[in-house]
Parts: sequence; structure tokens; C-alpha cells
Amino acid sequence: MRHPKEAHDEHVKRRCAPRAPRAASDRRTVTYGFLMRKFRLSRGAAGGKGVVGVLGEVDRREAQMGAPGFAAIVVRKDTGYPGGFFCWDGVSSALRRPKRQGSNPRLSEAEKRYVRKLQQKTWGYYKGGLRDRSE
Repeated sequence: MRHPKEAHDEHVKRRCAPRAPRAASDRRTVTYGFLMRKFRLSRGAAGGKGVVGVLGEVDRREAQMGAPGFAAIVVRKDTGYPGGFFCWDGVSSALRRPKRQGSNPRLSEAEKRYVRKLQQKTWGYYKGGLRDRSE
């Protein structure tokens, strides 16, 4: 039998999963704060239970199905760009930041172009709505 907290975490992930594709199909971004309030998540709880961990899990599930990630469309309210994004695996080594620079909200023009390109890719993939996962 699963612990009630584990069941809650899985429930949050299932409910959170459609939010990013919906935002992508609407060609918009969604803020970390919106997701935190909507699903009662902290910014970064231990064990990946915060908004960043849940988003990472949803992102991985989408990637396993061949979809682009959502990290580029989940953004900071103050900048309109992802936070900590350039510390993640998969980011070009020319743009990757050390972990201690992850929370720096200032982005170079190259970083902004990179994010916009990923946003366009995500929006293009989900153009016209959510993909049928039953196939």
C-alpha cells in the first residue's frame, strides 16, 4: 500500500501534466507561480516534490513519448523566461551555466534566442491541441 503522501504526489503529477501541453497548444507561457498555487506546490521541496521536480517529471514523460520539453514555456513572472533552465542537462555546453548561476534572472541575448527557439518548437508541436496518447 502506498503512503498517502506518495498518492498525493502522483495525483498532482497527473493533474499538472495536461497544463503545460494546454499552454503550448494555446501558444502561451505559464508561470511557476501559477503552477505552485494551482497545485499547492512549493518552489523546490526535498525529493523533487516541488514545482521544479514535478515539472521535470512531466517533462521527462513527454520526452519519452517524443514530445519536446516544457521547460521553455514555464517561466518566471518577472522576466518571462525560465529560471535555472541553463543548468539543466541537454542545454548546449556553450550556454550551460554552473549551478551557482542557475537563479540569476539575467539572460544573454544568445540565451534568450535559445529559449525563444525552444518555445517555438514546443508551440509548433502542440499546434491544434493535445496529441492523442492512445496510439
